Amino acid sequence: MANRKPVLVDDAIVYAPSGSMIIDLVPEEVHSITTHDGSLIPREKFASVPVPDGFETNLSPINKGCDS
Repeated sequence: MANRKPVLVDDAIVYAPSGSMIIDLVPEEVHSITTHDGSLIPREKFASVPVPDGFETNLSPINKGCDS
């Protein structure tokens, strides 16, 4: 049996197979995610980024950001 990792996605626990990428967990309408450490990951990188411990999905495109 493959190991599964508990991941907190939008305040709900989801179990991801070991070695999963973000693209394996999020629906097509998600444009980006924000990890719990504050990193913004755009959809273009979902297939190459491993699933973090937790994240929030962003349904609308984010065009700009700023550092405070």
